Formats: sequence, structure tokens, C-alpha cells
Amino acid sequence: MKGQILEDAPMRRYTSMKVGGPARYLAYPVDAPDLVRVVEIAKAKRMSHRFLGNGTNVIVGDRGVDHAVIRITKMRHMQFEKRTNGVRAEVSGGISLQRFIRECAGRGLSGIEKLYGIPGTVAGAIKMNAGSFGVAVSDHLLSVTYLDRAGRLETRARSELLFGYRTSSFTQSDCILGVAFELTTGESTEIKNVMEQVWGERWEKHPMELPSAGSIFKNTGGKPAWRYIDEVGLRGYRMGNACISEKHPNFIVNLGDARATDIVGLIRKVKQEVYDRLGVTMEEEVELWGCDG
Repeated sequence: MKGQILEDAPMRRYTSMKVGGPARYLAYPVDAPDLVRVVEIAKAKRMSHRFLGNGTNVIVGDRGVDHAVIRITKMRHMQFEKRTNGVRAEVSGGISLQRFIRECAGRGLSGIEKLYGIPGTVAGAIKMNAGSFGVAVSDHLLSVTYLDRAGRLETRARSELLFGYRTSSFTQSDCILGVAFELTTGESTEIKNVMEQVWGERWEKHPMELPSAGSIFKNTGGKPAWRYIDEVGLRGYRMGNACISEKHPNFIVNLGDARATDIVGLIRKVKQEVYDRLGVTMEEEVELWGCDG
């Protein structure tokens, strides 16, 4: 391949929670053919593989993962095309969502500015149908180009895809390479003002000053997940240096040198307490890699 491959890469360096043991291989393809080649090599060696963006929604176990992690953040492309009903914006899946939103704002393109501050890549946002302040990333979507689990490059229009609350048609086995959005033109200053307001509210309500993986649980039963955690008295509950945030109890924060074991222990504690006391089943929003046992 043309890109770079690292051996025994410590995943704490590549995830926002800052925990996790080594991945056997960490590969950085530089374009679509390179990505296809990496997947082919992994399959030929009968080695499992996973795709990773900025690692903002992933918790890796302390023992690491014995497979190839393929990171798409070296694949960068943005293109903007004026159309009669707005602007078509194309972006690589590995580009930071925040960077893309800033680029759109600078060009006076509106539609996704309320998603500003959501960490991770465009691909990650699409996979989980990220949303905030009443806007979902799929709202302005035109099409997605991706590598499917069979190793085929596919392009699907928005109408061919399914999106729901923090869910989409895409699985962990799919790698999103490119996304096209339809945006409207507006005043750059007004768009940036919305971004600043959204950013300020995030800092006020979320523990953004500490390492975390964002929201741990999906909302359920028409209520935000943090309310259930509060109802069972787990705000501030701690295991080792992992802590359920005092500021926002749907966040688990790393107070310094936390272990994945402690973070997963907190997740299990929340699920058990909420189920036992409230009869509600909590579902993780984060992905757990190598965290069994």
C-alpha cells in the first residue's frame, strides 16, 4: 500500500477517551484504491479489521485489539459546486466534522452549523446520524460513497438509505469514503454567530475540558439518558480515575490515567442500576472494542 502501517499502536493515543491497549496494526490508506488494498491484505491474512476516524465514539479495552485498525483521516477532499437550489458540498469521510462546518461557514453555506462542536469525522457522524439542537446530519444529505463489507465501492442516494435516532443503514463493517450535502447560501457572519452560540452551550453543559467519548447512552423512552442516571443517584460516581460527570451524567470522563476496565465498569453499573430500579434498558451510543470480560 502507499500509506503508512504502524505495529502495536497504543489506542489511547488515537481515541478521545485516552484509554486502550495496542492494536496489532494501524493502517493509514491515502486514497480509495489504497483502502481497498488494505482490506484485501487483511482478508488474505485472515485478519479481522475495523475502521476508525478520530476515535471520539470508541472505547478500546486495556489489552487492546488483535486486528487491523484502518484509519481514514489521511484521505482529505472537499469540493463545492453551485446549483440552482443551493450548493452541493462534497467531503471525504475522514475529515473532521468541525473542520468541514467551519469551511462551509466561511463560504456562507448554511444547514449544518448547529452540529458544530460534535467531535469526530464526517463519516462517524453519518454512521451514527449525529444530531444536536434539532438538526441531524442526514437532514441535508444527498449521497454517500462507501466501501461495503464485501469490499465493493458503492454510492447510495439519501432516498436509498435509512436513518433514525443515532442509527443509520451503515454498520461497523462499512467504511464511508465520501459524503455529498445540499446546503443553502446565507450570511457567513450569521452562520458563525450560530456556531458560537452552539459552542458556548456545549461548554456550559458538557465536560469538554476532560477526555471523554461524548454521550455514553442513547436517549430512551422519550427522556434524555442523563435523567435516568440522575434518578438512580449515579452523578459523580467513580471507579478508579473514571467518573460519571458531575456536569453531565451521560458523560464518563477520564480524570487522569483511567483504565478502560473502569469505564466499562461504570457503563455496566449504570445499565444495571437503571434496569433494576426503573425497569429501563439503557443502550450504549459508544462502541466498545475488546472490552469483553
